[in-house]
Amino acid sequence: MIQLGRNIKLNVRPIYITLAHEYAFEGPCRAGAGEELKKAFDDKCNNKLVMNAESVINDNITDEINLLEPIRIERNEEFMVTPSLISRMSKDNEEIDVYLISALTRLGDLIIDFAQKTKKPVVLVPSPVCMQTIMTAAMRARELESYSFRTWKETINFLEVLRVKKILASTRVLCAPRFGTTRSVSDMANFKDLEQVSEKLGTQFSFVNIHELIDQTQIVNPCNNVSIPGRKGLNPCGSEIKAISETADKLIEGAEECDMSKEELINSLRPHTTIKKMLEHYECNAFTAPCPDACATMRLNDERYTFCLTHTLLSEEGIPSSCEYDISAVLTMAILSGFADAPAYMGNTTHDALAIASGTSGLPPFFNKPLSKDCMAMIKNDPENIILTWHAVPRRNMKGYDQPKQAYAIRPFTASGFGATIRYDFNNDNGTVITMARIDPACEKLFIARGEIIGGIGYDDYSCSEGVFFRVADGNDFYQKQLNFGNHVPLVYGDYIDKLKLLGKQLGLEVIIA
Repeated sequence: MIQLGRNIKLNVRPIYITLAHEYAFEGPCRAGAGEELKKAFDDKCNNKLVMNAESVINDNITDEINLLEPIRIERNEEFMVTPSLISRMSKDNEEIDVYLISALTRLGDLIIDFAQKTKKPVVLVPSPVCMQTIMTAAMRARELESYSFRTWKETINFLEVLRVKKILASTRVLCAPRFGTTRSVSDMANFKDLEQVSEKLGTQFSFVNIHELIDQTQIVNPCNNVSIPGRKGLNPCGSEIKAISETADKLIEGAEECDMSKEELINSLRPHTTIKKMLEHYECNAFTAPCPDACATMRLNDERYTFCLTHTLLSEEGIPSSCEYDISAVLTMAILSGFADAPAYMGNTTHDALAIASGTSGLPPFFNKPLSKDCMAMIKNDPENIILTWHAVPRRNMKGYDQPKQAYAIRPFTASGFGATIRYDFNNDNGTVITMARIDPACEKLFIARGEIIGGIGYDDYSCSEGVFFRVADGNDFYQKQLNFGNHVPLVYGDYIDKLKLLGKQLGLEVIIA
């Protein structure tokens, strides 16, 4: 089974630490009279404190967080720190991603020993008293991970950031190169050193040669693949062939328009089936393949498919999948999808939107249909700040994995009629706020930006003409900063700028905002 990033949860262990005095006395840190100086009174107060803390935590924790059974620790005025106490607190430490400490009493000495032992992040529950600053300063001075926020909203946002960091570290990309593992005709702004990426982000990679992949998309005896003769491949077979036919029927039935035969659609579904099997076989949960490199072999022409439909369908299922062997785009899509709980869309991020909209770009003549009058008017009125991202891989559930799929058409990528693509009219989402991001080739910086959709292009066309126009605050600032990051800048619906800034800091990436 493929481990979908969207199913990964952050394992959080709440720990409640209270203080119950064994002896009746007053002093600089304790005052009271009669019953207030007895342990029974402390026990009653502590039970109420813990009950209230549990209630507040349960009210604020989101579905993406796996709240583990809490541990309650009671201290007395000896303030003992012992190995057995630390052991109780760190039960199942290997399964814990972060500890959520409710500071109900003085515990700075205990938490320092605890964090040194567990080597896990500690987040302090928001509180009106001064424990947060005391403990955080003490722990950070010792280079221990400690975080504290004034509000629950800030706290939950940060836990979501830690979850996306975990998603990234749990991502293993299946790469299908024709040439080297990082270089491609498609995207030379790719990461220059995947070892460094693994070191910094935790992401790992598996590789399969593009020819072996293409061979195994054929419906033949799986032991008769030319590139791996005698070995049993992962070709579609048995019930999978029937499932491909059924999927083709469903796609055609659900489409508002379909310009392709079922036979051609089946051709484009073969790689989707094989790649899903490869993802399971290699235990990967993300995918990328080259475009020009693979196209130049002429094998895609012979097989009569492109990878466009595969990228769309995988992404809709929660598997980041990118065109043009863009590994940076894959990882950025994993990040954005983790925050949005929705697939990210990637494509050529182009700044002369007016030239494309007016047909003067010099690109091949596949931008054939005119834009809506409103969209064209906005581009002409503000050409410096309108950007276009275009690739024939839209997702029908950009508003959320669990949301209904939006209306779509099916059209071929090629003029000769092969290579199924989903077409979506981004004009339906005018006014929607989007967030864009990309990691630079050196894996040292994170580019983030915010925009607003103003229209779409390519719904009625073929090839990579499918795309979305959006307005940014300062188009030249965006362009000058994008020059350090590369072409494709993936996007999701919604505003996640603040969370991305926190994530960049967590990953040790310099954040560049446009």
